[in-house]
Amino acid sequence: MPAHTQEFSRRRRDLLLGTGLMLAATPLLTASPARADIDPAIAPLRAVHSFHLGAMKVTMIDDARFTFPAPAFAANQPGGSIGPFLDKFGLPTDTVTAHLQTTLVETGNRKVLLDTGMGDLAFPGNDLDAGRTFAGLAAIGVTPDQITDVILSHGHPDHVGACAVKGVPCFENATYHMPPEELEFWTQKPGDEQNFLNFMLAAGNDKLEPVRAMIRSYHSGDEIVPGITAIAAPGHTLAHHAFMLANGGARLLHLVDVAVHYLVGPEEPDWALAVELDPDQAQATRRSLFKQAAEEKLLVAAYHFPFPGIGRIVEMENAWRFVPMATA
Repeated sequence: MPAHTQEFSRRRRDLLLGTGLMLAATPLLTASPARADIDPAIAPLRAVHSFHLGAMKVTMIDDARFTFPAPAFAANQPGGSIGPFLDKFGLPTDTVTAHLQTTLVETGNRKVLLDTGMGDLAFPGNDLDAGRTFAGLAAIGVTPDQITDVILSHGHPDHVGACAVKGVPCFENATYHMPPEELEFWTQKPGDEQNFLNFMLAAGNDKLEPVRAMIRSYHSGDEIVPGITAIAAPGHTLAHHAFMLANGGARLLHLVDVAVHYLVGPEEPDWALAVELDPDQAQATRRSLFKQAAEEKLLVAAYHFPFPGIGRIVEMENAWRFVPMATA
């Protein structure tokens, strides 16, 4: 068996074990995934927020919401750890509701979408509450056929869900960009058993195969389009990437899924999310990028932090805090 195939098999087994722990914590994720009966383009607009980074125009689009069991955010901690943490912030202690925002970057003659949102998908056990990226684009006068580039950070369903719908690419004129390891991993054939991993693999096949011929590979350090550079951020998945946006001396570090919860991730950086492919590596990534963001006083964005997900990372004792910040 080739070495990379052995590694993929190991990672797949480890992820199945991790998501198995999450499934055991609650029945929320044991149902079949919801799927829209309607075109996601008509999902109603919820919110958009635009600002400038140098000459770049950046727009955050509120795309979806979903709920996971709270223990999934402390998968490597003793049972009961997450409840008191959430309670001190006045948050529910049994489930965590997160939302996600996609990012449109308009720079020069390029209109670049960073991840696509959930499209017509919902996580198992969740009602359909997704697909608003299209309405958000329409609100600022951008049509899907005007998107020149779609940059995919990794292959999870909430990031690739609107690559294609019913086998048809949603952004027909775009070049899709994705790390080759991510494309290979998330288009593996899913197993027959109904579990969270097989749901994610099925979604990967459904959403990525229709655009495979449109995908161009990128690697860490590549300037994918002018002003957007790939930053290695492994652990969440095999080749998860963050992005540095830079223009006219202004910079923004888009953390994507380096941390999925705005409190747990920065303040308990060693707590593992159940779906992380390599929790130890994910912890090292969080510490490295949070440290950089704090020391360099970078503006940051995150895919799952409260809308619009823009702010700063400030250092605390052996941890960090996300501070939301207004942008204009």
